[in-house]
Amino acid sequence: MGAETLVMLVAFLWGGLVLYRIHKRRQASGSARTPAAPRPPATAPEMPRVGQPGTITYNQIKALSRNSFAPDKSWSREEAALILDAVKYLRAVCRDIAGNEDGPPPLEVQNHLLRLILTEQDIRDHVRKWGEHRRAAGLGDYADDEPVLSRNNQYLRVEAEAGRFLTVDEAAPSR
Repeated sequence: MGAETLVMLVAFLWGGLVLYRIHKRRQASGSARTPAAPRPPATAPEMPRVGQPGTITYNQIKALSRNSFAPDKSWSREEAALILDAVKYLRAVCRDIAGNEDGPPPLEVQNHLLRLILTEQDIRDHVRKWGEHRRAAGLGDYADDEPVLSRNNQYLRVEAEAGRFLTVDEAAPSR
């Protein structure tokens, strides 16, 4: 055995001894590192569940898929209708702000506005009633029309939030 090999062997043994003593000292004093207690996840506001779970229709699943959603079969018919109505409503608000030239707003903007609509009680109730009135008036559940919205308090709140992301089209008619 050469001198270099002997020095390396002694260094490894000495390093192992130091680590062993540190381990024993921590065990004896009870100061072994414990992982930090996990923080409870921040609860984001959620849409309350409505309707009877599992009653979503095939047509609603298809319409949600066309709108970039991954529908769950445990959703109710009312929840799916509310989501579809909210998407139509927010796209109409964005169209009023930015005009038609650019098409629908980016998905990030739509998701933000959808979260606002579905988690705010008064806006959610307004959009639900708005969608029910549309269907009662004979418009199909998934009509491809461009609705004209009444400028009420809920509309103004969604418009203000959308205005943070979109630019105002000067050619868009003001109501």
